[in-house]
Amino acid sequence: MNISVAIASSDREYMERLSEALGQYEELAIHVYTGRETLTAAMESNHFDVLLFDPDLSEDRLPFQHVELPICLYSDEAKNTGLYPEEVKTEKYQRVSNIYKQIIREYAERAGEALEPDRSQKTVCIAVYSPIGGSGKTAASLAVGSRLAKQGKSVLFFSAEQLDSSSYINPRKEEGLVALIEAASDKKVNFELKLKGLLKTGNGGISYLEGFERLADFDAVTAEEMKELLMKIRRCGLCDVLVIDMESSLHALSRTILEFADKIVIVERPGELSGVKMELFAKQALVNEYKKKMVLIRNFAESGSRYSNALSVPEAGTIHNYGNLTFSALLNAIEANGEIRTEKLV
Repeated sequence: MNISVAIASSDREYMERLSEALGQYEELAIHVYTGRETLTAAMESNHFDVLLFDPDLSEDRLPFQHVELPICLYSDEAKNTGLYPEEVKTEKYQRVSNIYKQIIREYAERAGEALEPDRSQKTVCIAVYSPIGGSGKTAASLAVGSRLAKQGKSVLFFSAEQLDSSSYINPRKEEGLVALIEAASDKKVNFELKLKGLLKTGNGGISYLEGFERLADFDAVTAEEMKELLMKIRRCGLCDVLVIDMESSLHALSRTILEFADKIVIVERPGELSGVKMELFAKQALVNEYKKKMVLIRNFAESGSRYSNALSVPEAGTIHNYGNLTFSALLNAIEANGEIRTEKLV
């Protein structure tokens, strides 16, 4: 999709910097105007999807004919912001990447569904699951994503846990998974643009969506909504690999993810109780159904560690017990020691 963006400001230095930076995004077509007269003439003869405008471009309110989404570039020094009480606003002096994301998010709400090409063959989905509490599943999920990113894959990560454990290393800032699930079922929203606007960059250069923060949000999502979300993410083809850190309970959302995934990583830790859990898990009917997709990562390995052999699936890595390392240091150690075998995953 090509989004036509007009930028209007009399601050030429700012205009040059902003237009050059926004021009790096392939879906944006940038047009620059430095005066009210030239902007008004352009709006009379052209349609713009987005207009980024400085409120001090004119002492009078600007007309917005043929503009889908006007966005006011406000700042403390601006005198005429009050002329635009209804318009969307964004800070004039901030990272251009943040301005881009706001453009995409706001426009996605107005653009509606688009007939984008199906790029689903590009995206591999890896679900990371463990029936064992405290298995280090989240660390293993992020280690898998980090390893694949280091190998040149574009990786999208999200947590499908009731409460997002990965928020410890991927900071929570704003809406994420919940907003995207809503967008997936709303035909007024352009899903691909919404996804682009919600993505954050986390540890190891992995893109991520912020997961569930409230149990009520998690409980409100149906299996059908989760399936629709996963199908639309895959169809967009924005990533080579989608890594999902799963909830340990096997409720309807988890079973939907297991069914959708191309590969299922089971994380195991040593110990008698862990062995009992693995044996119980291995007896479940869904294990036989999805066993061909399963691989095993053994976590907290030490000399003499004993693991269950209940699953009998290929191994995709062994992660050693690194003690009390910080989360970031732990992921760096796993990567440095090459403990994830990605040839078993993609």
